[in-house]
Amino acid sequence: MSGGERRAQIVTTAFDLFAQNGFRGTTTRELAHAVGVSEPVLYQHFSNKRDLYTAIVEHLIEQESHRFEDQLQAVLREEEVRPFLQAFGELVLAWYLEDQRLPRLLMFSALEGHELAQIWHERAMALFFAPVNEKVDRLVEAGQLKKMEPTVLTRSFMSMVAHYGLVTIFFKLPQFDLSREETVARFVELFLSGAERR
Repeated sequence: MSGGERRAQIVTTAFDLFAQNGFRGTTTRELAHAVGVSEPVLYQHFSNKRDLYTAIVEHLIEQESHRFEDQLQAVLREEEVRPFLQAFGELVLAWYLEDQRLPRLLMFSALEGHELAQIWHERAMALFFAPVNEKVDRLVEAGQLKKMEPTVLTRSFMSMVAHYGLVTIFFKLPQFDLSREETVARFVELFLSGAERR
């Protein structure tokens, strides 16, 4: 196995272990055993766990940007507010439910106070949230959404969807007896009309 291939194998295996046990809960000995190498071999590729974690974050940002770039562009091309929110909500929910390792890893990072959780957040903001906020701002200016700060609107809608994904992953709450599309459609309806009876 070449050095590059070994490094990639270590990153992939570490991603799985950190997502399962957290940064602090995974030892280099456990990681070396899972990869099938000795600890000195690990240190030939990464001087410490922090360097390894940085490599994982870089890998994930590249992976996620490729994975969602085309989908996000399709979402941003929606001209009307309802189909935009539907597509955006489905994209967010898929991020949580289709590969639960990444939300778990990021939650561990945040809870453990790992500085790289902040790095991930800053980069995700630039890649993902900034263009969505710009889109929401245009919808506000077009009169399709209430006059309010775009970041507040974006976070309000996303919070409903993200919370649903989080409690499904971490608390194993049963999903609604609805398809993923129908679930998001309910959130869209609540967001646009509110829950107050008129």
